[in-house]
Amino acid sequence: PPLPPTQCGACLSPATGTTAPRCPIQIECFLDLICPFSAKMFTTLYNDVLPSLKDDSDISFIIHQVVQPWHPQGTMVHEAALAVKQIDASAYVDYVKAIYDAFLGSEKLFTDEYAWKKTRLEMYDDLLKLVPGGVDLEAVKALLMPKGTEGNAGNAMTQEIKWATKYHRTRGVHVTPTVFVNGLEAGVVSSGWKKEDWMKFLEKKGGDFFQN
Repeated sequence: PPLPPTQCGACLSPATGTTAPRCPIQIECFLDLICPFSAKMFTTLYNDVLPSLKDDSDISFIIHQVVQPWHPQGTMVHEAALAVKQIDASAYVDYVKAIYDAFLGSEKLFTDEYAWKKTRLEMYDDLLKLVPGGVDLEAVKALLMPKGTEGNAGNAMTQEIKWATKYHRTRGVHVTPTVFVNGLEAGVVSSGWKKEDWMKFLEKKGGDFFQN
């Protein structure tokens, strides 16, 4: 089977929350885009933690998408996010935020209740409405359309979904969110953490980080 041409996941810059090169200390956040607990963690990191870290921080936060099969509409949501990332990586994080905002909003977009009577194309239409300005919308849409009219050919994001899924399965991730620090699972980290909890966790203790 094909292997991914680049590292899985999207790395966040501490200062801006945009995609950036990876730093020596890696905090990997495995998130489902239609999980309220993942949404809570992402929102805290995006709004409070990342802006508080210095530009030269040696910490990277990395998002890995986790599709949960008991929410079948999640595949389409994750496909759309990966499509935006492929067309304009700089817009990816803002698009993820837009998805979470819509999911948590009054209309509860992309929940089971919302999706029950939606067609696949209707789901894509709603997802495309959230794409940030400046991103080539038609290019994103093209990646979501079927490769063919027969069989299980999927679309241009099918392989990306396979890679993301294989990656989190290889790491043994089941529930979301799950957090790894430098490759090892950090079960102490909670979706309920506030900014203060994260900042305390990230403080250096002697010559090392994360020593309890």
